[in-house]
Formats: sequence, structure tokens, C-alpha cells
Amino acid sequence: MRKFSKILSATLILVIAIMLSSCTVTKKATIIPAAVSSISNPVSLEFLNLTKDSYQIINTETVESVIVYEEKGLGSSKTIKISEKNDEYALEFKKNSTTGEYDIKYSGIVKIGYLSDDDRTVPIDKPFPALFARGLAAYRLINSVQDQGADGIIEPIVTMKVGQEGKKIIFTTTISAKLIKIKSK
Repeated sequence: MRKFSKILSATLILVIAIMLSSCTVTKKATIIPAAVSSISNPVSLEFLNLTKDSYQIINTETVESVIVYEEKGLGSSKTIKISEKNDEYALEFKKNSTTGEYDIKYSGIVKIGYLSDDDRTVPIDKPFPALFARGLAAYRLINSVQDQGADGIIEPIVTMKVGQEGKKIIFTTTISAKLIKIKSK
């Protein structure tokens, strides 16, 4: 009887351990949750023939995003992690040896914005940290345009710096633009 209770206890502990190990904060992705914003089809001030009296510069806005890129492991067990500096989101990419595609685990919601000249054909299910950094900065700029009641932006300036902290590669993108409001007559 004692032997049976020991086997039952060991089995129960094993089942609980398996159940707990399957409960994680990150989820395996079939679709990566993303919030996407864009500024499309812009018309230049020259084309509109606007005079200085036709619009008002509300503000010069500067936004920044910082994306951290890390590689762990070697060969087929290599994992690539891309995360926002303040843990807004994180993606872990591991190449599937059978399909050749990436198996992706994620936490949070990926935030991507596109300005008019950005390439929207690059998927977010590949480990391109520079794209994530630019996309997040554009997303933040577009939200700022909306929050301040502007009609659009002019003269956007996009810069990216790449640095390294130990084994982590840091992608910092800054976008500055003038927010404008078109005056109604």
C-alpha cells in the first residue's frame, strides 16, 4: 500500500508540474497581435498651393523608440528575441527545422506605424529589429498627431542609431516633424 501511495504521489506531482509548465505569460503566435497606424497619400504644401496664412504649425514633435535585439543559443536551438525597451511587447523567434518558418512566442501588442514613404510589404513575423524600431516611432508620431488635433505633418526627419550593450544590440529611432493644422475659411 505504501509503495502504491508513493507511486500515486510521484505521478500526481509530475502531472501538476507538466500542467504548471504549460501555463506561461507568452503565447505561441499564429497571428501576432498588432496595432497599426498610417499616414497615407500626403499632399505636399507646394501642391496645395497653401500660403502661410492657410495653415498653422502647431508644434514640432519628436518621438523615440528603442528596440532590443538578442540572440540566445546556437544552431538549431538559436532563439532571437526582439523587445521594446519598456517591455510594451516582446517577440521570440525560433526557426522551425521542419518548415523553415519561424515559430513565434509573443507578449504584449506590437505597435507599428507607417509614414507615406515606408515600405508596408515587410512582414512583422520576421526578426527585423530596425523595422520594429522605425514602425514603433512612426506609430507614436501618428498618435501624437491625433492627440494634438493636427491635420498632418510636414518635414519628417527620421534617424536611427544602433548601439550595443554586452550581447544586446539596441536600435533607437527618432522621428521629428512639424504638426500642422489647416485653417478653415
